[in-house]
Formats: sequence, C-alpha cells, structure tokens
Amino acid sequence: MLMKHMPAFNGLNALDDDLLCGVGRLICAWGVLEQRLEQKIGMLREAAGDVRTLGSRTRPGMAKLFGELRAMVSIRDRRNATVLSDIAALERDLQRIDRFRGLIVSGFQGAEPDGFGCRDQKNAHVHVSFDQLSAEITLLGLIGDRLMEL
Repeated sequence: MLMKHMPAFNGLNALDDDLLCGVGRLICAWGVLEQRLEQKIGMLREAAGDVRTLGSRTRPGMAKLFGELRAMVSIRDRRNATVLSDIAALERDLQRIDRFRGLIVSGFQGAEPDGFGCRDQKNAHVHVSFDQLSAEITLLGLIGDRLMEL
C-alpha cells in the first residue's frame, strides 16, 4: 500500500499558525530563562571565587537552579533577607507559569477561536487565549530581568 507523505502541518490556517508560534515562543522563553538563571549562578560563583561549571553531568531543572541561587545569595547577603524574599516571589511566579506550561504541553487539545483548548489534570476543558499566552511569555522575560538584577 502506497502512503502519501504530507507535511504534518499541511493545510493549517492562520489561527493555527498563531497557535504554533505562541506555543513555540513559550517553550523558547522558558529555555532562555533557564539559561539566564544558569548565567546568574555562574556570575555569583565567579564573584565568590568558585570556578566550577554548573551541572556537570545532567542539566539541572529549575527547582535545583533556584535552590542554588538561594544558597549563593544567602552566602553573599547574609544580613539582607529582602533578596531571599524576592527570590521566593520569583519562584512562586515561576511555579505558576510551569503549571501553565505543563497544561499546554501535556493537555493540548486543539485550536479554538482566539486561542486553544487544553485538558487539565482533572480532564476539565480549559480555554487558553492568545493574550494569556502572550502575558505568560512576557512574564518569563520579566522574571529573567529581575533575576539578573539580584
């Protein structure tokens, strides 16, 4: 039997193009934030005289990176607890965005008007608008900026 080989995204309309672009931007923004966090930890290590590389065998996840950031900042700023509370606030924002990212990656169902549909862990339908997706991507960039300022 001869099978036709068609591109996986053949025949997508503009809504689907916006969807693919938005989801791709979210995934890329997450990766950029991980790189910025690794860069910040590297800068803190270098300032403390530590020249080890980050994650010798496997790439550490966001939780581990934030744990190391907290440790490095607490050593650097022993008397300044506000920086640690700033890190905790950033980590809470990041955990919420990570749940949002997980919803999209694991629960994606298909394009809908002005966004797309997902199924959450309880199998409930969730509509994600392009504006919501864009806001989360923007917030990832702001978190990265705030991390670099610490």
